[in-house]
Amino acid sequence: MKIINLAVVACMASLIACNSGKGTKDSDTRPDGQNEDAAPAYVVEKVSFKDSVVIGNSKAVAECSLGYLKSDDKDNPLVDSVDKWIRSMLKDSDSSVAMGEPLAKYVVKDVLGDNESDLREWNDTFGRDSVDGYPPMSYEFSYEVMPLVTAPRYVTMLYNSYIFTGGAHGGAASIGQTFAASDGNMLGMDMFRPGTTDKVLELVKKGLMEQYFEVKTEKEFNDMLLVNNGTLSFPANPPYFEEKGVCFLYQQYEIAPYAAGMPQCLIPFETLRPYFTEATLDLLDMD
Repeated sequence: MKIINLAVVACMASLIACNSGKGTKDSDTRPDGQNEDAAPAYVVEKVSFKDSVVIGNSKAVAECSLGYLKSDDKDNPLVDSVDKWIRSMLKDSDSSVAMGEPLAKYVVKDVLGDNESDLREWNDTFGRDSVDGYPPMSYEFSYEVMPLVTAPRYVTMLYNSYIFTGGAHGGAASIGQTFAASDGNMLGMDMFRPGTTDKVLELVKKGLMEQYFEVKTEKEFNDMLLVNNGTLSFPANPPYFEEKGVCFLYQQYEIAPYAAGMPQCLIPFETLRPYFTEATLDLLDMD
């Protein structure tokens, strides 16, 4: 059985790689295409910021890495749409903070500020008395938003997070979102024609059985799930385009126990062709 928690792996690797209390910056250029169907020119700017707070023997570490789209065109609908989505993923309540390193720093400082009081209370209660059996607290917060696919007619962004505030284990999340390059429209289940979703769900079920859980019978599949009577629904978050197909990704505990990670499957574009809308086929250059 293939149980892989991709968000935890990605976020932990990213957390280790960064230097404490420092920000980094990089950029990749996405040039104009050679035809009218190409996405508008933009640069993928990459920044990160990491910091920590120490109270006694307890410590909280936070990191935020961003890969965002930047364009000289002030009215680029794709860039604007991706910008708003990134902020929604990071729960940015202050839109006046500039995108990029200022936002990454804001997110880190905000989460550390929110949790500093917890560490201080723990230290005041146990740390000063050196009570045996009470280890120091160690908090961890990691947020990452990066482009997953930058195709001529669409862009897919991926958000990963990992949070540990004590207990048996931390919690991870991974959310993808595909945007139409021409107008920044966010795709969801509306990529499929009305009346076809039951057939698509059957493909998702088959994909989960074969690709993720690696089981052959429905009984084996149902035994893996938390849902009643083996009733499967689409993920709470929208499906999104990868390079070769549409990914359906479930969060921790959404349909299966924590140990199962985040169940997911990739359905090839060609398999889903009969169920796509004309607009979706156009985005994929399959019309």
